[in-house]
Amino acid sequence: MIDTLLIPTDGSETATNAARWGFALAERLDARICVLSVADVAVATGAGYAGNSASIRSTLRETADKRATALADAAREHGLEATTVVHEGVPAAEIVEHAAADDIDAIVMGTSGRGGVARTLMGSVADKVVRTAPVPVMTANADAVDGVPVSPVDDVLVPTDGSDAADEAAAYALDLAAALGATAHLLTVIDEATANAVADHGEGPSDEGAESRLDGLVSAAEEHGVDTTTAIETGDPADRILAYSDRESVDIVVMGTAGRGMIERAVTGSVADAVVRRASQPVMTVGPGMIERD
Repeated sequence: MIDTLLIPTDGSETATNAARWGFALAERLDARICVLSVADVAVATGAGYAGNSASIRSTLRETADKRATALADAAREHGLEATTVVHEGVPAAEIVEHAAADDIDAIVMGTSGRGGVARTLMGSVADKVVRTAPVPVMTANADAVDGVPVSPVDDVLVPTDGSDAADEAAAYALDLAAALGATAHLLTVIDEATANAVADHGEGPSDEGAESRLDGLVSAAEEHGVDTTTAIETGDPADRILAYSDRESVDIVVMGTAGRGMIERAVTGSVADAVVRRASQPVMTVGPGMIERD
């Protein structure tokens, strides 16, 4: 399901540490690594510079090439096939365009990099990539990578609210769990505030069918040969997802970037955004329409 992973790097510690998760996935899935570094002329040279100096642009490309080469060498030390590519332009746009043009199956990146220390996902390169990438994106914030050894991916958390976006993400998560030989933790959270608001509009409570929703996923998991555990919790969805992931020591969270009432909504401000920013584990986000289902 994943033959080629794209790992962007700006040479920051967060990017390098996040890449370790990409290496771990590639090793388990026998996937290739493509390391991309973008020479961001405008950011690197300061506001107001148009990037017309050939010497400065050349220096920036050389620096980007060194970053990409160093990370690719690290991947090869893990026995992985790795290639490098250097682009010049706006980092988020270049990452997304490369993913679309080069038959990339997933992207792995940190949620902050140079200029992004203690910075939230909002407005960052990672946020733009999550919102616009044509493939799933695994992000790892500083809490998920700094000083934490990469463990085998044995437990995958799959939050679901029964929306089309969540179903697509769940299908992807089950494929991933099957490929990794991992257990799928199927979680649905009853959001009391949302349930009351929906009920006021005569559409029925949002928790209706929660058990049948999970039963359907369990059946799908059985078809994939994936072991499962299920849970229904009540509270704020992001808080409950984060609490469950820590309590059950899951290795990765896989979720959609839109849910009930959020079709066509950007990840910024959503449950997915909160989980990506605060999770102690890497989070794989799957956008609407990415996954073909039978």
